Amino acid sequence: MSQNDKILTQAEVAAILRVPESTLQDLARRGHRSIPKAWKVGRAWRWLASDVDAFIASRGQQVAA
Repeated sequence: MSQNDKILTQAEVAAILRVPESTLQDLARRGHRSIPKAWKVGRAWRWLASDVDAFIASRGQQVAA
């Protein structure tokens, strides 16, 4: 994590990935690999923007291959 890496909320990541927030929360709670790695901060889930970007890039490569 770089010092400038933005921390994203569940709503932000759900909008970026185009999935319902409830689905994202359920997958995060299970530690599912079909979403970027998430951290629990208090009662909320958080994601690093760089992890979300890397996840999207890796999914694009899998589809293109």
